[in-house]
Amino acid sequence: MAVLHFDLLGGAFTLYIFAFTSMVYMPEVRTEGDVAGQRLTLSVDVTTPLHITTPSYLSVTISGGQLRRGLIGYDFSSQRLQNLAAALSPAGVRIGGTYSDFLHFDPTSDDANCVDVTEPGKNVTDSDSANVTLEEAPQMKRASSFIENLDFTLSGKRWDNITRFCEQVGWDILWDLNLLDHPNKTWDPTVVKQFLDYSSSRGVKIPMFELGNEPNLYERKFYVQIEADELAQDYSILKDLLSQMPQYASSGLYAPGVNNLDIFSSSRKYLTQFLENSGCEMITEIALHHYYFKKEEATLEDFVDVEVMDTLRTQLEFAYNISWNSCRLRKPIRFTETSTASGGGVPKVSNAFIAGFLWLDKLGLSATYGVTRVFRQTFLKSSYALVTQTHKPNPDYYLSVLFKRLVEGPVFRVYDEGLTPTVRVYAHCVRKSHYNYPDGAIVVYYLNVGTEASVLSLGQFNATDVHLFILSPGDEEGMLSRKVKLNDELLEMNGSDLPSLDPKFHSGDVPLAPKTFGFIVIPEADVQLCKQYHRHDDGKIVSC
Repeated sequence: MAVLHFDLLGGAFTLYIFAFTSMVYMPEVRTEGDVAGQRLTLSVDVTTPLHITTPSYLSVTISGGQLRRGLIGYDFSSQRLQNLAAALSPAGVRIGGTYSDFLHFDPTSDDANCVDVTEPGKNVTDSDSANVTLEEAPQMKRASSFIENLDFTLSGKRWDNITRFCEQVGWDILWDLNLLDHPNKTWDPTVVKQFLDYSSSRGVKIPMFELGNEPNLYERKFYVQIEADELAQDYSILKDLLSQMPQYASSGLYAPGVNNLDIFSSSRKYLTQFLENSGCEMITEIALHHYYFKKEEATLEDFVDVEVMDTLRTQLEFAYNISWNSCRLRKPIRFTETSTASGGGVPKVSNAFIAGFLWLDKLGLSATYGVTRVFRQTFLKSSYALVTQTHKPNPDYYLSVLFKRLVEGPVFRVYDEGLTPTVRVYAHCVRKSHYNYPDGAIVVYYLNVGTEASVLSLGQFNATDVHLFILSPGDEEGMLSRKVKLNDELLEMNGSDLPSLDPKFHSGDVPLAPKTFGFIVIPEADVQLCKQYHRHDDGKIVSC
């Protein structure tokens, strides 16, 4: 099955390099009768799904570093913040990252003591840890002394506030547990049991757990080495602990959370060794992290380069081949941490309109490979966040909300023969509920990273009327705009309320303006697999 999967996908897109010539281009969405550009033909195989996405496919993260600094910006009583979060539900929220391995729980702790504003490990970012370097390294004599400088405490009061908020906005928690409680080559679950007992006594739902963050890098970062076979045994201890707690006995386990298989052979080796040393039996799904580049090395061209986009394909093929070769039954895969650039993102770029090209392509390409969930790093505050610390949506936020409202269920193969290298297209069944679309409707989403307009023919579906959700830069900053337009209308919140995000009605071929991306809904597509899925919300009658 895995080989067939790759054969179907291997030729779906070809690698190309193109010239990026304009960062301030301001596109317009052309109206009917004014369609111009290279004509492209959409060809979709709607007979067999590659995968079936769930409504929680697009998920978010709260980083461990934000926990350590007291969750600055998370005013859980704010109606605006609640509305921003709820618009992304249903979703998972991964609470974790580098600093999760320094978190200690004390239900009686004074909440004021939980806010550590010092930065003894200032280069250990709250974003990801693929590129961490430590200025203190030459001065550190022992791993324990370094770790003690990073330790912090989570109080019961703060945890209560977090869990109430998540339940209120419809987020399921993926909690990243401290793996560095690891004396004598074995993980000590004592502190975790106290945390779980406290959570269980309050009826807190935690359907997903991780143990540690990128453990393959511990030796370089923290002077502590936890081998892959040891990690598998640690997960066995965690699994036994959860099995004794009715509230969490059925919770999923996700590991090992290694970073960028496409770049680091050490990550591939660690994943292989973990799975081959009983890891396959310990976990529910394989957890991976992915960033396209380091923030220090990124260029503007990288954000719209199809060759950069296809490095994700390499990561996914490595992952599926390792899973297939190492496990008796291939394990599903999810990205529990991912964004554009590691280290917090590229300031003024990862939170600008241009970042949407990589984000939308990651969602589309991951879905075609069967990835179960994509946890966006982060929901709030960092340069690559969806929402600013002052609760202003970045362009990727609106893109994410539209994805949540429009995409769900069977994923279809799109043939590239009728397309052009700088236009990438994905197709799914539409999510019916928000816009009340009919059974059998389909959504096609595209990104045009080129400098020329194109025209997309949808003749395959014999439906002339479509709904457009086309996103473009919101002001004169162009690709670096922090604002976004939908169908040429600027999106702005009205107090605590989101804008309506209404479609534009269109007939005939669809113009794809350069440097834009968006969604095309074909309400009368009459796709039989989508009809079956739409008439059975659980999707069980659709098999892939």
